[in-house]
Amino acid sequence: MAEQYIRRNIHTYPFKYRYLSAAEFFAPDKASIYIHIPFCETKCHFCDYVVYTGTTSDARGVYVDALCQEISRFPQNRAFPGFTIDSIYVGGGTPGLLTGKQLIKILQTCRDTFPEFTSDCEVAVEFDPACVEEEKLAEIHAAGFTRFSMGVQSFSPQILKQNNRPHNLDDVYKAWEMVQKSGFTHTNIDLIYPLIDLDMETWESSVHEAVRLGPACITAYPLEVWKNTAYHHWLAKNKKQLPPAQIEVDMCRAALDIMEDAGYRRWSTTGYYHPERSSHYCRFLDYYWRSWPMIGFGVSAKSVIYNRVYTNIRSMKDYLQRIADGESVMDFATNMSKRQEMLRVMIRGLKVCEVSKVDFYDRFGVEMETIFAKEINDLVARGFLINEGDRVYLTREGQVFSSNVYEEFYTEDDLREPEEGEVQFGISDLVLRSSSTQSATL
Repeated sequence: MAEQYIRRNIHTYPFKYRYLSAAEFFAPDKASIYIHIPFCETKCHFCDYVVYTGTTSDARGVYVDALCQEISRFPQNRAFPGFTIDSIYVGGGTPGLLTGKQLIKILQTCRDTFPEFTSDCEVAVEFDPACVEEEKLAEIHAAGFTRFSMGVQSFSPQILKQNNRPHNLDDVYKAWEMVQKSGFTHTNIDLIYPLIDLDMETWESSVHEAVRLGPACITAYPLEVWKNTAYHHWLAKNKKQLPPAQIEVDMCRAALDIMEDAGYRRWSTTGYYHPERSSHYCRFLDYYWRSWPMIGFGVSAKSVIYNRVYTNIRSMKDYLQRIADGESVMDFATNMSKRQEMLRVMIRGLKVCEVSKVDFYDRFGVEMETIFAKEINDLVARGFLINEGDRVYLTREGQVFSSNVYEEFYTEDDLREPEEGEVQFGISDLVLRSSSTQSATL
């Protein structure tokens, strides 16, 4: 007897499902929150962030009230689902210039607006040493702030003064003593290199001193030169010069060696944590660099929610007026194509030194090496990347020359001049050096 077939039809796709609880299936996605506090005592010569100096306590209070209104209104935007908040980062600027009550008000507004927080939600805040106060630290720690980051940048009085930092070394040591008594254990100290007139001996001394103080985390940032900063003006006009490129490379290697010799572990190209003091570096930056949902509030704050990327307006005056009028404070935005999302995951993921192939496939439904075989193979051949098992990850040389790694993924469209109606955002100028200093590529 001939075989018989019953013709096939479909009602849906895919064909495989699982039994899940409603609570599991309908659970909100996790997200992080970034809150920008645009106030500083001084404008550092290398700073590109939107900050305002010389503000009064009343002006800061008006901003906090408007900021809390913006946060409260977020659920009204039905383009986005509800979220469970896994981390909050209060950055700037100098959030430490706010009063303890103002910082707590911002945190409470987040809790009221997003009623679901993870049980171990990380709440981080930045301070400059000069604005650390014992009572304020106690207030915010008791209210639920869990991570404290202090922007030291250098332990050289001369370098601090030359870069218009608002603190001196006495401020640093007094502040750190208060931090150690405050109850904060997840602590971070920021350092930055190369700076004008910063030599290797001074840089190594700063890294050693940060290690001696014993924070849970240390961040050694490479300098970024952005337009509209004093540094950009000086370098473009050839009024001042950075250390030679090879010295910058040596500074990076020295910092990594010093931190690792002291027991710190690499988390990102710039960030290290000590496993005896913290189990991780910074959860907010996990979201930030891995392109997980991040909701930004405040002047100039950026948001990345799935394929939507948008930035708030930079003008404080316009921000306050739009909040008062009940209008959106969004400035410019884009809907990323799937290709752009993939590029973003690779470029930003390598900021944390590795990208998971399984995560990439789960997110995009295609193998990483199907899309980026050339880029991965080229970086492996240059000794910057290792392609092994479930991940691609930076070598030590890839970490040192990380800006060159990211360049491998930029497209012609990324680097062309913006057309009418477009805004160029998120990429700085190349820093040109004299030909005698080109022994290293950065």
